[in-house]
Amino acid sequence: MTSRAFNNGHRGTNSKFHKMIFLSLAAHLIVITIIFVSIPTTSRHLTFGPAYSVQLVGSEVVLPNNNSSLLKDILKTNETTNPVIIKRKITSNVFTPAKNHEISKLNIEKAVGAIRQNHRDKPNTSTAASAASQAKISESEINTQTKEYIGVVWSRVKKNWTMPQALMPKENIETIIDVKISRSGTLEYVGFEKRSGNRYFDDSALRAVKKSSPFPPLPYWIMDKNIEIGIRFHSEELR
Repeated sequence: MTSRAFNNGHRGTNSKFHKMIFLSLAAHLIVITIIFVSIPTTSRHLTFGPAYSVQLVGSEVVLPNNNSSLLKDILKTNETTNPVIIKRKITSNVFTPAKNHEISKLNIEKAVGAIRQNHRDKPNTSTAASAASQAKISESEINTQTKEYIGVVWSRVKKNWTMPQALMPKENIETIIDVKISRSGTLEYVGFEKRSGNRYFDDSALRAVKKSSPFPPLPYWIMDKNIEIGIRFHSEELR
């Protein structure tokens, strides 16, 4: 009887011991779970590969693609175009320096001509000098005089270009008039190269060109019988 009581006591002790171990493990699991959950998610870093740091300056973010296209639009809006276009290359008598042997030959001819010129009248001398000065013109002078002539043409046309504000279109439009000017400055041809789609606007541009005729005579160094230009009319000029 004593042995049976001992066995029952031993079994009771083992079962209590196992319960204590189970409760201890459960308590540890609960504590670990609480600690793991209580840790903020921002403090856990998962790093894959090398780490890179990014520095943000200010509160504005620059988008290269969108801003680059926007910048192009702004530049196009602010860009000024020449109102007069030279349609055909102007033929001129540009003075070009001769080669060395040609220069020597020319100097000899000038010396002989100077001796002969002493026996001639002075009025003939001045006439020959003026003709020689007109026959020789540099390319830079041609460019300068061409810009001046084109500027005079556009200034006269713009002065005669008018249109009632009530007929002005809301959107920006453009028309180009093709013009041929003869050596004397008369208008040989005028017509539309590009229409704007607004009849009133196109007619006002055409009237301005016709009203500005005749234009100044062409410069003496132009060898062509006429020059062909395109005059661009933009609605912004009248706003």
